[in-house]
Amino acid sequence: MPANRIPMPLLRALLLAALLALLPACATPTLAEPVPASAPFPDIPLENAATPAQLAALGLSGQGPWKLSGIRPATGNKTPLVLIEIFSMYCPHCQREAPHMNRLAELLAASPLKDRITVIGVGAGNTRMEVDLFRERYGVAIPLFADPDLAVHEQVGEPGTPHFFLVSLKDRAAPATLFSRTGRMTSPQAFLDELSAIARRTN
Repeated sequence: MPANRIPMPLLRALLLAALLALLPACATPTLAEPVPASAPFPDIPLENAATPAQLAALGLSGQGPWKLSGIRPATGNKTPLVLIEIFSMYCPHCQREAPHMNRLAELLAASPLKDRITVIGVGAGNTRMEVDLFRERYGVAIPLFADPDLAVHEQVGEPGTPHFFLVSLKDRAAPATLFSRTGRMTSPQAFLDELSAIARRTN
């Protein structure tokens, strides 16, 4: 073997390490700072990976991409709120969080906040195909959107995954961050209680 040729097993290992290095951080924050509570929130683009029924429930039509401010839940006279989970299909914490997200959606649907808080997920670094695989493999019930080039992940401060933002759309020209946290929820009920307390302060 020529002295300057890299053995194939070593080459594969180096390529795998390089690919893994490109994935967003999992569970722990990166050197960037996620958008904090009380700060303006970017009107992030939403690249289609949701089902037609989910898009209709969000008030979104066409093929997209859309903007966060385009989500229109039935809120009456209350401020519309959007809970956003930044996840990655490759993050084991996000995989384990999927059943809790489903349970949170069930609890929310049976609560007084059912027409006020909309829950979505954005797959950081994930293509539409990867988001579809994540949905199918882990039975995710909430609408999911793709972020293949990490544009959304960068706009929201490159958080670790999973990361949760609660965003107010009271002023659709200037969404506002009400809640920002990295890491898994303690329990779906405890998380809903926390969100409910924030919502009560936001009319």
